[in-house]
Amino acid sequence: MSNFIVSITLPFLLFGLFDMDWESVDRKIANDFPNVEDISAGDLHQLYLKKTIELTLIIDVRTENEFKVSHLSGALNLETAKEISQLISDKEANIVVYCSVGYRSAAVADELIKLDYKNVKNLHHSIFEWASKDYPLSNKHGDTDKVHPFNKKWGKLLDESLHEYSIGKP
Repeated sequence: MSNFIVSITLPFLLFGLFDMDWESVDRKIANDFPNVEDISAGDLHQLYLKKTIELTLIIDVRTENEFKVSHLSGALNLETAKEISQLISDKEANIVVYCSVGYRSAAVADELIKLDYKNVKNLHHSIFEWASKDYPLSNKHGDTDKVHPFNKKWGKLLDESLHEYSIGKP
């Protein structure tokens, strides 16, 4: 198993030992990835509204199954910094990464920074906050308000009415 997978999986296991709340998530991200900058859901949403979002690469680092349920419009589904670096050679590109709550994406952002990418931001509270603010989400069938909650423990951070584990037949 690669070191990257172990470094991402272990914190998820450790989170399982504690109650899940945003303060704990924020503290863990800040401690583990101090060099990663956030962008708020509100600020990113403004880029969409101003139609300047095409100047930013939006990358969803969740699994394919999570991405299929919903994602931000125009997002690419690339799970690792390696995949991103193979596709995006411009180290000055504006990149925003997100996942469910921001931990996996902070890890990927940190790796990108180590690869000398200069303009990488992590979506604060990621797709959970985006959906909670009722910002637009889509999937291959069109608009949706549902989000894959990763698992039941993480799903406690997202209103249950927004949960969707699959979108049925592809």
